[in-house]
Amino acid sequence: MGNRRRFRWLVGGLSVFVLVAGAMAPAPVQAATVLKIAADGDISDVDLHMTTHYLNRVVLLNVYDMLFALGEDMGPRPSLVDKYTVSPDGLAYTLTLRRGVKFHSGKTLDAKDVVYSITKMQNKGPRSGQFKKLVKSVEAADPLTVRIALNEVNAGFIATLANPIAPAVIYPDGEAERQGGTITKPVGTGPFEFVEWKRDSVIRLKRFAGYTVDDRPTSGFTGKRLALVDQVDFIPIRDSSVRAAALERGDVDVALALTQQDVERYKGKPDLTVAAKPGVSFSDLRFGFKKGIFMNNQKLRQAVGYAIDKEEIVKAVTFGLGKPAPAGIPVGTPSFGAVHANDPFAKPTPEKAKQLLKDAGYKGEEIILDSHLQPSIYPEIAVVLQAQFQAVGMNVRVRTLESAALQKTWDGGEFAFFLSGLSPRPDAEIYYCQFWESTSTSTGYKNAEYDRLCGAARKTLKPEDRTKVFADLENLLRADVPWIPLIYHPQVEGWRSTVKGWQHWSAGYARAWNVTVSK
Repeated sequence: MGNRRRFRWLVGGLSVFVLVAGAMAPAPVQAATVLKIAADGDISDVDLHMTTHYLNRVVLLNVYDMLFALGEDMGPRPSLVDKYTVSPDGLAYTLTLRRGVKFHSGKTLDAKDVVYSITKMQNKGPRSGQFKKLVKSVEAADPLTVRIALNEVNAGFIATLANPIAPAVIYPDGEAERQGGTITKPVGTGPFEFVEWKRDSVIRLKRFAGYTVDDRPTSGFTGKRLALVDQVDFIPIRDSSVRAAALERGDVDVALALTQQDVERYKGKPDLTVAAKPGVSFSDLRFGFKKGIFMNNQKLRQAVGYAIDKEEIVKAVTFGLGKPAPAGIPVGTPSFGAVHANDPFAKPTPEKAKQLLKDAGYKGEEIILDSHLQPSIYPEIAVVLQAQFQAVGMNVRVRTLESAALQKTWDGGEFAFFLSGLSPRPDAEIYYCQFWESTSTSTGYKNAEYDRLCGAARKTLKPEDRTKVFADLENLLRADVPWIPLIYHPQVEGWRSTVKGWQHWSAGYARAWNVTVSK
């Protein structure tokens, strides 16, 4: 009997212990939510002030913020700026920053960070000439107020600050110096913070716990942007068919830069969406004026224009999803008019190209066409162009360059002609003038009339008068041919049904905010 009592006491005590221990045990660890995005190549630099490479921006504009940025309509909208005023003479801008914004380092954003970042852009990088010429002074009036004085009136100054090409992202004061003189680890104010970059393997971001939400409506890169996943992995996969297969298997949640073939292949699959949108980014062919055969030969450059078959490029490279680009600014932008729509290079004119080659004194010399290696659409376009040039008697060899070599070649202007592209910009003046004024171009191009028109585009305030300037710029572009617009790139992306909130954008960027993923 005593043994029975002892047994009941032991069992009861053990039950109480199990209950107490169960109550004290930690809750099961919730698995981190990871959004995996297959990109069509790797990044090349984490300092966005120093690079024009598109893939760098695709990833890192989830990490960095700008004073103003592209809205959904491609126009500039405030981002880190709360409000701003412009002096009556148009030469002074007063910017009030959003209060309480935190950097990933824990520092609170203030006006000194803006002064540092704009000064840094003036001192070095692909837009240093532009910012030196434009900005007379930048100063911190108080912790949340920045005053910027311009050297001359600029109708597109806010758009210049919102331009995503080598963007004016804001770094903490002295950040490059703290990192040894060069930014090697991004420190921004965006919804995601940088974790690591393993070349050709992964760029890993994580949700920034200290992110200060902007409650203005979400639009493009601006407004309410919430990090709803714990981690974002950008995975470089250069071959589009391999990206599509990874998406189908579920190895990735989103795949960028797919093809029309993928749209057809995955149509009707319940667990996948693969969609195409007309893009506003376009490829273009740029001539070098520091060296090579085109530098003092307008007729030879014109011959190139008449040899190009844009429709053939569209069919061969985009499977009919793209469109020919008729002008230096996109169709549908405010300044696009009748002049822009009437493209003299819309149809190939081989006989005219051959005659111009003869008039130019071309004797079959080899010409190297430099091209991006990634995204993959560029080497594909380059091969089609090579065949078109050969058909009229031009001896062209394609050389594809990795990102670092490509940037060095562009910055030095050491090329004959160069296949690149223009992603969305918030103002027509930026399309025409950012890389082509004599004071800012790396190509060596010098044309006093082109410079004058670019100056007029900045000083002219009335929209109807600016439209006339941009028509004149387009006419000059077609006559002197420093560069030739080619084709619009379609935006084809795929995502799994487990992904909610993904915004497929004609601008082509990957916005990881406001997105959830379930497994």
